[in-house]
Amino acid sequence: MTTSGDLLPRRGEIWWVRIDRRRPAVVVQTDEVREPRIRSILVVPLTSRVHLEGLPGNVRLEKKATGLSKPSIANVYDIQKVIREDFEERAGQLPQNSMDELDEGLRLVLGL
Repeated sequence: MTTSGDLLPRRGEIWWVRIDRRRPAVVVQTDEVREPRIRSILVVPLTSRVHLEGLPGNVRLEKKATGLSKPSIANVYDIQKVIREDFEERAGQLPQNSMDELDEGLRLVLGL
């Protein structure tokens, strides 16, 4: 919990965040460094631009997996650092199989 009592986002959760505009994103930062002293959290933005699905590493997420109104693409080429104050609303939790696919995509583009 933060010092104000707010919950910190957890890995695999989908949140509405302010990056360039309000958009959904998946928290990819490990929970091992989830603490109030760290002011920012790493996320992978979700986009409805489904033509990005063909890029190696990107993951298509169906509405059922995200709870969003339409299918989305987790764009692993656009990892973002978001400060805690820009996390607006929790939207859901990715199922483990979708998180596993996202992890594979991150390993591919980061060479891990």
